[in-house]
Amino acid sequence: MLPALSEENQRAIKGTTPKQVMRDLEKAVDEFAEEPGDVTVLKRLITPKERSKLELKLHRMLVWVGVLTPFEFELGGKKVPLHDIVWDLLAKDCLTDDEKEYVRKLIYRLQRHEKVDEDVLHNNELTVGEAKQIFREASGLLRAILSLKSLVGRKDVCPVKTKTNKRRLEEAKYWLNFLKQIS
Repeated sequence: MLPALSEENQRAIKGTTPKQVMRDLEKAVDEFAEEPGDVTVLKRLITPKERSKLELKLHRMLVWVGVLTPFEFELGGKKVPLHDIVWDLLAKDCLTDDEKEYVRKLIYRLQRHEKVDEDVLHNNELTVGEAKQIFREASGLLRAILSLKSLVGRKDVCPVKTKTNKRRLEEAKYWLNFLKQIS
């Protein structure tokens, strides 16, 4: 049995939205990931060994596990609420053809940006902090891409739409048979 929450904890939870919780969690992860007290480590250039280690980690099969989709992401010079878009699309039961096309275009643009992140990580002189930031962005984009890819494949057929169409067809057949019987 869970202990009762204190009044302070209840007040903190009462006004909290899921978006705020996710931002707090992302901030805590970022703070925990950095090595406290050793700022010089984050400012020095990465070694070739560290670079190859990050590149290999980025190509692991489950690199996106535990990584958050970026909350906001710049696409075409505009900040887009990527996390909200992915979340809203995943919550839908069915996607229209326009939405599927939008998702495909979004996947393509995110893949292009993730590839650029990989190229930057591979070809440029970066500090440890910059390399970690690029790695986190690329892995977050991979998370969004995989979520969206599974979404398009999984929601090709709308169960509600097919049930409605099937019911309409059955009703039409019923009325045609009824009209044949009375005439």
